[in-house]
Amino acid sequence: MENQEKKFLKTEGNEWFKRNVHKISDNSPEISVLCNWLMPFKNKINNILEVGSGCGNKLSQMCWQLDSLGLGIDPSSLAVDFATSNYGERCIFKIGTATTLPVHLDQFDLIHFGFCLYLVSRNELPKCFKQADLLVRPGGFLSIVDFDPLKPHANQYVHSDGLKSYKDKYYQKFCELGNYTLVNKYSFSEDRHHFSMDPYARTSLTLLFKEKK
Repeated sequence: MENQEKKFLKTEGNEWFKRNVHKISDNSPEISVLCNWLMPFKNKINNILEVGSGCGNKLSQMCWQLDSLGLGIDPSSLAVDFATSNYGERCIFKIGTATTLPVHLDQFDLIHFGFCLYLVSRNELPKCFKQADLLVRPGGFLSIVDFDPLKPHANQYVHSDGLKSYKDKYYQKFCELGNYTLVNKYSFSEDRHHFSMDPYARTSLTLLFKEKK
């Protein structure tokens, strides 16, 4: 049985933080796009959950632009401490993974998956989707940043032996649940904020609406 989540909680989450903390910016282009999409519904978005909140900067940006409060979940204790120290005014950050979401809490107006679904163990993916669906209020939104491959496939995770990167169209899997509608999609690549002709370099931001019925 795969234990990707356990390894990220134990070591790799902190290693990710060490590799990436110097790259953070208080203004993420894809988050700006997301907030522009959501601006007509700003008065309906009062609480945001980001899964894979990392250093906290992107959740903070969402909360400032949408005038909301936020909860960030990340497996790295170093990232949670950093985010709490630097972005704790509107946000709370806790240690966790995409498969251990706080389903006992009230529902959220927006759940954002911040480039983390490609690392979820395949046997845990249905649980992840179920927990997220329980936490999005009917009439709320769900957004995803992740790889956008032509076809689903898996690669070796380059930073740690024994881990996999699972590239798939995750927004489609939520739509297949039957109660989500695709609102917008923005296709870009890791190093350029526009569409890539290379199918292996494509990433996307997608916004879904959870139907009320």
